Amino acid sequence: MSILQQEQCCRLRKAVGERVNKLTKVKEAQSTLYRALYSALAEKFNVTSYNQINQKDFFNALHFIYTWK
Repeated sequence: MSILQQEQCCRLRKAVGERVNKLTKVKEAQSTLYRALYSALAEKFNVTSYNQINQKDFFNALHFIYTWK
């Protein structure tokens, strides 16, 4: 099993930012959403940090981010 490459990590970070911005424009609320989304992502893929997600789960992680509420 191999973890994500740097480009894939960047893509996930960008997706998280896009999702948070889509959910709210309120800066104070965004920091809470960032933490919640990164925590949910780590829990979903059973890792301590999103950059430890397995490469085979990259597209599932993107889907999870874009559909997270």
